[in-house]
Amino acid sequence: MDFNLLDERLEGKTEVGLLSTEEYKYMVKDVYDHIKTKHPQVDTFLLNGEGMLCPLKTKTFQFFILLGVCCPLHSFEDFISISSHMSQEDTSLLKGEKRNVIYDSTYGRRSSENEMSGDILVVTKNQMFYEYYFYKYNAESFYNLERRDRMEYLSSKCNKGRRIRDLQIFAIIFTSRAYEELARSIRRALVSRRKNAYLLFLKDLSYERMITIEGTECIVVVDCPFFECTLDLHIPVVTPFEVEYAFSGEWKRFDKNSFSVSLESKSDCTEVDHIGKAGRILLRSEGQNVPYCYGEENMDIHSGDSGIPCKYDNEGT
Repeated sequence: MDFNLLDERLEGKTEVGLLSTEEYKYMVKDVYDHIKTKHPQVDTFLLNGEGMLCPLKTKTFQFFILLGVCCPLHSFEDFISISSHMSQEDTSLLKGEKRNVIYDSTYGRRSSENEMSGDILVVTKNQMFYEYYFYKYNAESFYNLERRDRMEYLSSKCNKGRRIRDLQIFAIIFTSRAYEELARSIRRALVSRRKNAYLLFLKDLSYERMITIEGTECIVVVDCPFFECTLDLHIPVVTPFEVEYAFSGEWKRFDKNSFSVSLESKSDCTEVDHIGKAGRILLRSEGQNVPYCYGEENMDIHSGDSGIPCKYDNEGT
């Protein structure tokens, strides 16, 4: 961390979000102590990033200090971040590289996905950053990071798409307002197919929050594609890609947030049970209240029938 540059950037600031991943947590104390010593007027909030740093996954602050690899799809507005220095040997190896080279944010370079074609080489030591490009483009890792079974992963996505095709009750959870319109387009496509689909805005995903609608048969998570929902639920948890595959039957290319399914024409059926709000399905659910009894119960112990179902020794009392 360049502390001289940090001092310049903190001029006039009153609050700072110090956001770090596990990999760079060892730097937090030094940065925090420096701010408290040199800039006591600045309120510093310690924040934890899971694997990567994305502005959609954290609270908003006047200024950010980023200790970790940043999401290339969503940018922080006002920030300072760490930088990695590549060895001379690695720099020489990359100098004559013919493939498209993608660097993570710590190397101070950004690449646009619009420019990508052909073979791709990813320069990063962050597994999450690499896996995004590996699953989407079958990219190679410059630092030989772990390669999982790409076809098994993509096949599991298609299998989920086939499984959810005939389900009826969907909860569509979007984690940021940036994805609200995408979530609404998914809901419109589902409703046009006579499905019940409910929108929920949840910034933080948890088991308790994701099962709030009783009877939900499938959860669609609309989130930054660098993040994978790994919660173990008893119902399918899918991305827009699986929903698109379920109703189009086509696999053009893998993109978690890909969704271009057209609406189905309205049916002449008039007996559809339409529910406008997610809360209404909760209100009509059974078994949510404990029935109270105000009378006295008979607490005597009675002997029941004995014998076998077809022939009782006695009929009880």
